[in-house]
Amino acid sequence: MRKFGSQISVALVCCILGFMLTYQFKALTKQDNTVNLGSQNNTDVTVTIEQYKKEKNALEAKVNDLQNKVKNYEDAAASKSDSTKNLVQQLKNTRILTGEVDVNGPGIIVYLTPNNKDLFGESSSVDNHITDKDLVYLVNELRFAGAEAISINDIRIVSRTGIRTAGNYILINDNKISPSSRIVIQAIGDKNLLYSDMSFPEVFADIKNLCDVKFQKSDNITIKKYNKAYKFEYAKPVKE
Repeated sequence: MRKFGSQISVALVCCILGFMLTYQFKALTKQDNTVNLGSQNNTDVTVTIEQYKKEKNALEAKVNDLQNKVKNYEDAAASKSDSTKNLVQQLKNTRILTGEVDVNGPGIIVYLTPNNKDLFGESSSVDNHITDKDLVYLVNELRFAGAEAISINDIRIVSRTGIRTAGNYILINDNKISPSSRIVIQAIGDKNLLYSDMSFPEVFADIKNLCDVKFQKSDNITIKKYNKAYKFEYAKPVKE
């Protein structure tokens, strides 16, 4: 009975703190979307932007503090019984899968440096750059090879990540990256298996003429957490 009670306590604490985290992220997003710059001059715009940056940093600090408190509760719960220890481990695994925590481990780093000049020394056109489809293909290859965490230019790739071309840029989780600049892909997993997968000639067949490709093994890769809040409006758990 005590074990069951401790599990309920842990679940309630995690739910409450999870709600608080979600609320903080929603408040952060709402503030970013309510800035009206149309009627302000350049000086006012600069001041407003700096103000919102400070508020954003303050909210992020609060979120980090709440996450640390959640971890402390989980660590305390894990020491009480095997059942709560397994529950906490499942929570940790889920957070890694959803990208809610920073992760560190071995893997590979892929460097894609565009060839910005054509055969005549002129700047190459947008059509001769890496595209969203190329990045999606590489992400799928890494996942197939067992990558447990992936980032592109320090942007965490999760199950809900969208990668698509928008004008002269590629959008990843609403962040812009330039296909005319070097792109760095990091993947954590079995470094030998990932390296072997990237070594197949067909993996880079479509982009080898667009950029210089280099990849290397690493024993210490850090991938930052996904910096957005999950929100589900339509998908609901199936009632048993």
